Amino acid sequence: MCQIFEDLAEKRAQERAMEEKKATARRMITRGKPTVEEIAENVDLPIDIVRDLAGLQLSK
Repeated sequence: MCQIFEDLAEKRAQERAMEEKKATARRMITRGKPTVEEIAENVDLPIDIVRDLAGLQLSK
C-alpha cells in the first residue's frame, strides 16, 4: 500500500516539474529573446513541446 502512495507522489512530482518547465518556457517565449531551440535546451524540454507552446507547427 505504501508503494502505491510513493508511486503516486512521484508521478505528481514529475507532473509538477513538467508544468514548471513549461511555465518557464512560456515566459521565455513571451520575452522573445532566445530561439525555440535554446529554450528547449535551457529548460530541458523536447523541442516539439516548446514549439507547441510557442504555437509553431512542425512541418511534415
